Parts: sequence; structure tokens; C-alpha cells
Amino acid sequence: MFSSVTRFLLILLFVVACSPGCSQSQDNDVATNTDSDSDEESDSRNDSDEPFNPNDTNTSSDDSDPDGPDCVYVPHDFDIHQLPGEAPLVDISISVESMAILDADPFHAEDETGAFKDGAGTDYVGIDVNYRGAYALQSLMNDEDTWNLRNWKLKFNDDQKYRNRREWNYNYEPHLRQKLALDLLAFNGVAVPSARHVILQVNGEYHGMYIEYEDPDNKDWLCDMYGHDNGDLYKAAYDLPDEEQYFATLEILGSEDSDYFLHYNKKTNHKIAPEDYSVLRLFVEELNNTPDDQFEQWLESRFDVGSFIAYLVVSNFISNWDSYPQRPKNFWLYENLRTDEMVFIPWDLDATFQEAWSSWPGTPSLNQMGTDCSIYFNLQNADNEPYHAAEGTARPLVRRMMNRDKYMNMYLTKYQEAVEITLNPTYLNDRIDSLTEIIYDKLSAADREKLDESNGQVKEFIQLKYENVMAELDQL
Repeated sequence: MFSSVTRFLLILLFVVACSPGCSQSQDNDVATNTDSDSDEESDSRNDSDEPFNPNDTNTSSDDSDPDGPDCVYVPHDFDIHQLPGEAPLVDISISVESMAILDADPFHAEDETGAFKDGAGTDYVGIDVNYRGAYALQSLMNDEDTWNLRNWKLKFNDDQKYRNRREWNYNYEPHLRQKLALDLLAFNGVAVPSARHVILQVNGEYHGMYIEYEDPDNKDWLCDMYGHDNGDLYKAAYDLPDEEQYFATLEILGSEDSDYFLHYNKKTNHKIAPEDYSVLRLFVEELNNTPDDQFEQWLESRFDVGSFIAYLVVSNFISNWDSYPQRPKNFWLYENLRTDEMVFIPWDLDATFQEAWSSWPGTPSLNQMGTDCSIYFNLQNADNEPYHAAEGTARPLVRRMMNRDKYMNMYLTKYQEAVEITLNPTYLNDRIDSLTEIIYDKLSAADREKLDESNGQVKEFIQLKYENVMAELDQL
């Protein structure tokens, strides 16, 4: 562990090179979806993971009003048969010169100026345009079939937001994995950014089937989801390619706020209190240090237990191998001041609905779940071998919870309810077909082939996973 002084010097060095962070949204006209930045056999990561920057002034979050705008909390009740109305054709305009600048430094380049046309033909000019992602972006640029494609982040002007949001992400995804994952989480009571698929053009040229989503560091989204937008929001982990990695295990990292800077990126209130990580630090300290006989009382007063258990259920079924608790990354923590609870927000869910695979000899596999993993996988014990040594095996949040009968019973009850409604082949196969029908006729032949292949694999995964889950649940 670095000393506070050493860590701060590292941070200052990182700041010079790093670009601003990222953002997401859902199927309604008001945003609520997810993003993904992982390739099937590569560690995933997204561009909101830039290191702590006390001088950052380019962000989607507005800290100028300490009280925030008025928020009216309306609980979300999603229809499990809800579908996107369309898959619109959208277009990004950017000069050849600007793309060359982004290509020269795809992970750290400053925003370039461009334009956007939405599905209704409305023009948005003078917007900020950049690439987004890390490993998925790297994969696109290095693959001979997709070398000309990019994942994008667009920042619209405050006086002309797109779908009531200022920032949007666009990932090339000729598959439904992330969309299905986000829908299942939302339908089971977990707040997630909204997403839909679009046909993306760049300078009028077809680029493919992209997922359009916002991220949680958006005050409009926080207001919609929680009825409050002024709590501290932290994005977990920093692991850009070829750079030192900092993971978010939720272990105690030290007694100083600066000990947490690179492991968690503060995304709200970072203009008015950039070095104040006390909300996160105190939560982690209490999580780890609260005595066993007081733990349940503390947890239920300081953490949204119900939505986290729902997340664990869905995450297990879809084999969400690239996020917590398997890997200490790809999640956010939000201080919901309306309820005085910390909330777990899932992130980066394209690495799902996939069979486990073997890695090269002597190296742990990234995906150790697949259809065969138990419904108890990595909840009570360290079942997942860390891919990077820095990930460790300690997961105090999930382990302290799930080694208590009360929370394990809640988990099993939720799992039994979910498989009857959404986590089963009948429902999911129908949803796959319905989502495919919305976009299929608009795709190129190459993207149709990719989508057909992926749909077949996902349906096979769902059937096998369901059979294995039911075999375990039937033994209870």
C-alpha cells in the first residue's frame, strides 16, 4: 500500500494525462440503461474510471448548487414486457482531423467538437465527442473486422440535452447480452441506467448495431432513481490497459481519505470537496469493523440491502463474471441522502450469458462462472480465483452479509421468485426474439450474422443455467 504522500504524487501525475469521465440511461424517454466495455476474453473497463482529479472541471455532474434541484421521488414499477419503441438511426459527425487526434491517444485524448443527429432528424451542434472504454475499445481498434469502429461518448449542451440527458455512451454491441442484463436488473428492483439499441452512423456511414446508454454520474438520473441528487457518488476501480491497477474490494485501505483516491473515483461533489472521501471511507470502516452482534442493525440502517440481494440473484443467473463480487470493479456506490443509505449500482454488464472458458496455463481464467457455477458461487467463500493479484479474494460486503442465515434466506427466496417470473427460458427467449425483431431489418448482413450467432449462444446458456439453478433450488 502506498503512503498518502506517494499516492497523492501518483494522482497528480495521472491527472495530466486523463480525460473526463462517463455516463448512462434506460428505455423510456427518460434515461435508465447500462454500458459495457469488455470483450469476451479481455478484462473490461470504461472511461469513467479516470483517476481522482482535484482540478477536474469537465464533468456531467453539476456541483454548483449544494442543495441540488428539487427532486420528487416516484418509485419505479417496470413492466416486464416493456420494449423499446424503436431502434432509431443516429449519426455522429466529426472531422477527419479530430478523429486522427483521438486515434493518436484513444484513452486520454481531450474531447473534440462534433455534431449529432437523432432519429427524428434533430441536429445537435457544437457537442463534445470522444472515444470511450478501454479493453473493448482496444479490441475494436485491433480487430481486422472492426478496426474502423469506435465506442463513443457524447456530451451535449445544457440548453439542448438529448433524451433529457447531457451525456450518452455508444458501444458497438451486435448482441443483446447487456440489454438483457439491464432489463432483468430493473425488472427485479435494481436501479440501473437505461439502454436501447440504435443504428449508428459516423459521418453518414453505417457503423453498426450500438447500445445507447447513460451512466449514473448524471444528476437527472440520480434524481429520477433516488429522489435526491446531492449525495456522494463513487465509481469503483481504475484499470486502464498497460497502467497500474487499483481495485475496489471494500476493504479498509487506510485512515486517510487519500488512501482511497485511485480505488474509487468521486463523481459528484468533487468540485466543492474534491479531496473529501469521508463518506466512502467511513462506510468501509464501519462495514469492516462493526461487531457481529451489531452488524445486521448497522447494515439495514446504512445500506440498501433489498436491491443488493436482487442484484446478487440476477448477477449469479447471468454469470456476471466481470463485476462484484467475482471481481472488485464495475460498480458504483451512491450516498442516497433521502434514505441515508449507501446504494450499490451495477455497471458494465456485457460480459454476461457466457460459458466459462479456460485461460493460458498458469493464469486464472477471467470467466470462472458459466452455466455450471452454483447459486452460492463466491457469496460465502472465495470461490473466484483472482485474475490479478491486486484483486485479492476479500469481499467483506457480500461475505459478512451472506454468511448470515437472514440474508441467505432472503437471497434464496428472491431467487425462487425470480425464476418463476423473469429468470427462465420461456420469458427470456421471448424477450430475445422481441428485441431482435425491433432492430433486425435495419442491420447489415455482417451484424445480422453476429446477432444470430450470439442469440443462439445466449438461448443455450439460459436453458442450461436454468436447469442447473432449478436443480439446486429444488433441494432446498
